Amino acid sequence: MNIKNYLKYTALALIVFIPIFLAIDYFLNLKINTLKNDKYTTVAQNLKNLTQQLIDDKVYTTLNIAIALSENNSYKRYLLGEKEEALNLREISQKIKDYSNFKNTWIHLIDKNGVSRYRSWTSKKDDNILHARKELIPLLKAPKVTSVISVGIFDLTFKSIVPIYEEEKFIGLIEVITKFNSIAKELEKSGIDLVILVDKRYKQQIKKPFTKLFIDDYYIANLNAKKHLSDIIKKDISRFISLDDYDILEDKLFLTTLKINDFENKPMAYIVLFENYDSIYLDGIRSIEQFIKVIGILITITILALFGAYYYFNKSRYTKTLEAEVKQRTKELDNLIKRYKQIFDDSHVVKLIVDPQTSQVFDANKTALKFYGYSKEKIRQLKSEDINIDLGETKNKEDIYSQIIKNEKNIFIFKHKLANGEIRDVEVYSSSIDIDDKTYIYSIIRDVTEDIKIKKEYEEKQKLFYKQAKMASMGEMLENIAHQWRQPLSTITTAASGIKLRKEFDSLDNQFFEDSLDIVLKSANYLSQTIEDFRNFFKHSNSVEKFHIHIVLHESLNILKLKLQANNINVVIKDNCNDEIHGYKNELIQVFLNILNNCIDAFKQLEQKEKLILINCNRIGKALVVTIQDNANGIDENILEKVFEPYFTTKHKSQGTGIGLYMSEQIVNKHFKGELTAQNNSFIFKGNEYYGASFLIKLPLEMDE
Repeated sequence: MNIKNYLKYTALALIVFIPIFLAIDYFLNLKINTLKNDKYTTVAQNLKNLTQQLIDDKVYTTLNIAIALSENNSYKRYLLGEKEEALNLREISQKIKDYSNFKNTWIHLIDKNGVSRYRSWTSKKDDNILHARKELIPLLKAPKVTSVISVGIFDLTFKSIVPIYEEEKFIGLIEVITKFNSIAKELEKSGIDLVILVDKRYKQQIKKPFTKLFIDDYYIANLNAKKHLSDIIKKDISRFISLDDYDILEDKLFLTTLKINDFENKPMAYIVLFENYDSIYLDGIRSIEQFIKVIGILITITILALFGAYYYFNKSRYTKTLEAEVKQRTKELDNLIKRYKQIFDDSHVVKLIVDPQTSQVFDANKTALKFYGYSKEKIRQLKSEDINIDLGETKNKEDIYSQIIKNEKNIFIFKHKLANGEIRDVEVYSSSIDIDDKTYIYSIIRDVTEDIKIKKEYEEKQKLFYKQAKMASMGEMLENIAHQWRQPLSTITTAASGIKLRKEFDSLDNQFFEDSLDIVLKSANYLSQTIEDFRNFFKHSNSVEKFHIHIVLHESLNILKLKLQANNINVVIKDNCNDEIHGYKNELIQVFLNILNNCIDAFKQLEQKEKLILINCNRIGKALVVTIQDNANGIDENILEKVFEPYFTTKHKSQGTGIGLYMSEQIVNKHFKGELTAQNNSFIFKGNEYYGASFLIKLPLEMDE
């Protein structure tokens, strides 16, 4: 071949192969970038999943510690006032530190009145903490097991609060507080560094920072946060806290961020996770990149035949590279499965995994096997309805699975049957989980049999209490009937006596006779209407009905009319509500009567000429708000918070039971799903300023039957 033909064919080869090479290079680079992105996304998600699993395990472990400590008789006796009992909370905290990964565990005893009886981290005690710990107030009123992640004055912590009972009587709370440091150390063992940042909204709240570390206004919550990582974050903190996927810093550090939100779904903390970039397996992808460079060089210096030969040779090499990558990914998957088994099987919480398509039990951990009394082989032969009696009796099993998978509902109360036939009430926390590209139901189960038993006993006691309260109300109503009837009966007696006297003296004329009969008939009709008013009050409300609030107010005032007149009390109603309300009419009348009677009793203890009760009704949003105010100088601030407690009264025991306002609050809260509060307020009426007690009743316009 002469030089001319050589150059000709060489030029032709270049014309053919350069576009081919450029096209191949473009698409291969596109594929490599896609593979890298998929790989990085998977690594980032795995880091987040691992961290979230450790957080979940710590939540349940902290709760288990609190539940276990709540049964300690020493703490019960201490809460009951037996101070000679020596407590060992600091010793327990130290043992937890010595024999577990929990290096900072705080234990807190609180009595039923909100007084801190003992703290394991300080000698301070016997102080009322409700002003600083508002979240404890509803727990003291309605005790229940609670677990949260929250920011306090010291740190970002896990808090588990469990009620303590002595012979079914609520006596206080035990609170176990743990921190994120054990999670940070566990991840550090796996070569993962992290910096936990608390959102800057909480800076003023963290008054005594445990770590004393900050980046700008963001508090660093883990002690083992490395300084050089904190310095990196400080350069552009907004970049790290807003990171949703992943980032790579100078081909040295791979990072991603897990966000923790509060109960309002607002950011509370950010866990920035760092892993050495070189520890991420990219051998297969790097081989492909090298291969592209080799092809580019060979295309420029070879002919068609050599290019074809090289192509077939490299095809085999590429296959081997893919096989090596598959083996590497298989190894990674095996490691993930091994880690999952450790987290799942070694947990002290009952856990089940169920196939929603077949309802077959897919897996159960050791704690579940012990709780149900089955072997691993036997329980995997069962269907969910063989254990869950409620699923066996319902035709909506698929709907329940669908709610869980769609995250529409995750918490259930079921009855579970054990291997020995025993039935236990359980609380089930369920969510979906993907295993081998298939969706399963992952459930965490807690035995609440004793809790439900205690709740039922409490409800029975409440029913008895309601009956007692109704009897007390009947006594008050009979007294009101006596007030209402006294004057009409006196009028009838006077008219009848006048007729009889004139008849005896033969001076009874027709006009006097007819006038006297009119007076008797009018008084009798008044008595009849009074009977009807009280008869309507004593009717039991079995169902929800529609009524106007002003009707209930006027019926209540009719019952107390003479009592109000006898005490020279002026009642003014400002009714700005035209809406109908759904609820139990007679029970609301009882609420108004109880509050008005309290106002009347307050005036009896005062010597003042002007006695005023002002009633306002306004619509606010989807609720009616009724305010009842008096000018009786208010309620003593020392007892203001106790007025809704059962059997609390400022009157002599012969004059009051102390259950009127308590029953009123129960009716508004439980039967109307509303709110009843009391406070002392000043108010203006006809240009004059008055001061007294103010009762605020908030009632939703719509109520479920």
